[in-house]
Amino acid sequence: MRNDLIVADFMSNTPSIMQIGFVNFNTAEKKRVAKMMQLLQESEAIEELGIGRVRDHFSNTLFPGTSTLQHHAKYFVVLSSLYYHTAFKSRKFQNLAEVRTFIKEAEIQITRQLAKWDNGQVNTFEKGITGINTLKDALNDHTKYVKYDPAYIYGSGLARYGIIPDTGVERLILELNKKRFEDPHSNRIPKGEDLTEDAGDMTGEKQLIMTCGETYDFFNGKTMELSLSEKEASFLKDRIHASCQGSMLAYLIDSEFEIPDGIKYFDIEKILAGLTPDVLDIYKKSVLFSKLIHLADWRFNYRYYYSFGKSDDAEYCDKKYFELLEEYKEDIYNQKAYEALFDYIRSIDPMFTEFCKDCYEAIRTGDRSQLDQLVKTREQTVKKERSKIGNNAYRDQRRGNPDPNTFRWETVRTMVNEIRNPKQDYGR
Repeated sequence: MRNDLIVADFMSNTPSIMQIGFVNFNTAEKKRVAKMMQLLQESEAIEELGIGRVRDHFSNTLFPGTSTLQHHAKYFVVLSSLYYHTAFKSRKFQNLAEVRTFIKEAEIQITRQLAKWDNGQVNTFEKGITGINTLKDALNDHTKYVKYDPAYIYGSGLARYGIIPDTGVERLILELNKKRFEDPHSNRIPKGEDLTEDAGDMTGEKQLIMTCGETYDFFNGKTMELSLSEKEASFLKDRIHASCQGSMLAYLIDSEFEIPDGIKYFDIEKILAGLTPDVLDIYKKSVLFSKLIHLADWRFNYRYYYSFGKSDDAEYCDKKYFELLEEYKEDIYNQKAYEALFDYIRSIDPMFTEFCKDCYEAIRTGDRSQLDQLVKTREQTVKKERSKIGNNAYRDQRRGNPDPNTFRWETVRTMVNEIRNPKQDYGR
């Protein structure tokens, strides 16, 4: 295959979206990727009260395709173009390991460009660049790159937005790469064409890999803007609307209201005036849930320190609990609203819902002893032999102060603003 023809078509400035057909692979492959996506949706630490199913339901319903590990919208457009580029490089890949290594090495170079790497110096003002802390070593050895690389972190979102297949993208790349070298009639890359359409050895349901049409020099480029170009932003906006219509994420992208950088999750109802009533109700329920669990988390910390006789720490947690209860009292004492919340989450996690109901009743009636016993018993149920309350293995381990669940809001706020405010004079 002629290298100049490949690069010329890939590096074209044409605005047309490039599409690649996809073939569904075996069940084991699907299960493997499904497991990966599930991990992306979970928090980075196993919390003690087992709130994951309900928390992730709210997160995935309101902000589909996001995860707490994500930071910037740029990766959604760059990675899909990297996959296209990998499939049609002049070199031939022999196996999946070679494909994965090539992608990893390209990711390292993307990190270098985003970090404005210059003579061994990193621009530390750029936040949320995946792999920046391992960049120096990774430039010499790709195995030193960060464990959770961009492909891992953003893969579930790319699939959710219909930008890449929902399973087996590396295998797809290998198959397409193989086809380009074995098909004697294919001496260039057709633009906007489904390249697997005439592949006799590839059968099954087709899906799409899509790129925004922007150009990137993955290996030799000097810098890459973290902000989105208008072309990138328009592409990503269209994909989110097409795949997540009616979600709060889609609403925020087009909202007439400004989204201040520092606005907190509990305060965003003021910018949700045009959100559909059903989705607005889910948001309100998520706030109620977050406040209830926040109070329970402080009681957990109290019971944890109390079990080791650390009275000063326990008293501090007790004080914070009452401060929060005062702050949240308008919501907490709205029994009708909490009954509606429990009805809503019961089908998601019935046992956890009963725990929430019992905690709520203990909070509402001021029965702290009952609340403390509930959180202790819940931890024992969830963590079993790894329970921390009263476990001498954790006696000297301090706990962080609990924060309220915000359902990936910090990530969403950043990425939505990046999509809404592309760089007007974008240059390469």
